[in-house]
Amino acid sequence: MKKITVASSLLLAGLLSAQEGTNVYPFLNIPVSARQAALGGDAVSVRDFDVGFAAVNPGLMNLEQDQMLAVNYSSYLAGSQYGTLSYVRDLEYGHLIGFNARYMNYGDIPRTDESAEINGNFGAMDASVGLSYAYQFEEDFTIAGSANFVTSKIDTYTSMAVVANAGITYHNKQSNETLALVFRNFGYQFKTFNGTRENVAFRVDLGYTKILDEFPLAFTITAHDLQKINISQDFNNNGQEINWSRKIADHFSVGAELFPQQAFNIRIGYNVKRGNELAVLDQRSFAGLSAGFGIKISSFRFDYAHVRYHNASNVNMFGIALDMIELSGNRR
Repeated sequence: MKKITVASSLLLAGLLSAQEGTNVYPFLNIPVSARQAALGGDAVSVRDFDVGFAAVNPGLMNLEQDQMLAVNYSSYLAGSQYGTLSYVRDLEYGHLIGFNARYMNYGDIPRTDESAEINGNFGAMDASVGLSYAYQFEEDFTIAGSANFVTSKIDTYTSMAVVANAGITYHNKQSNETLALVFRNFGYQFKTFNGTRENVAFRVDLGYTKILDEFPLAFTITAHDLQKINISQDFNNNGQEINWSRKIADHFSVGAELFPQQAFNIRIGYNVKRGNELAVLDQRSFAGLSAGFGIKISSFRFDYAHVRYHNASNVNMFGIALDMIELSGNRR
């Protein structure tokens, strides 16, 4: 009987994951929008018009996102295709609901037998759809949660799960500060690939965003994967054992946005873990860096991000957001 090897798809899943590749559905940790990708890839505390962030942290839903629709797309690593969709609606009196969807198509993968003879190709894909709810109380605080149906298919093998996010956000409008804590991707895999139940890619993230008063700049710092102390590899590129300071630093990503409240924005970010683990010895690869911009024209907003992984592969991500209120001819 011919054996299907899925090593290539598993390797790709490991590259895509923001943490160690030990959990199922790692595509849930890919940046959900071009703006998040440009700000280091892990931001969970950007609370403004960007409806895309609601898929990562439902506690970021707010009135500025009412009837906003965002679509993002990327030709991702190894020829895979990645897309997201987000929408938020205000129910009044502090209640908001949202919808989000994600899709990852890994393309054609060679099918081989025990002798490594290629016998055609097979496909693999991941998908997720979910609903979110948020309640804003005492003006500054928002609590929220979301439930998502997730499915993954590799050739004839399929798995399914129910995954949830929960977050609490503190937003001080006077000081332009936002602090957010989010528990991401906790759930249950009710249909397995081969009878072995796997863990979902759970993570805990803490983010802080501040818009400066004296200068048109917003900076964001995120401590990600706090559910595990050590998320680093065992040795660095020089073959030396990873020290404690590197293990702490690997939990952080940072981003900055110039002109954050204007129609045109410039963004830059750095993901410490990605920069450390994908750096090329004795070469300047700029791994871990990301940059992008956003521009608003009428009721449309366009976002772009370029993310550096290493010399052999980088990612470009595009996003379009539509303000359905302004599109209908009304004013906010």
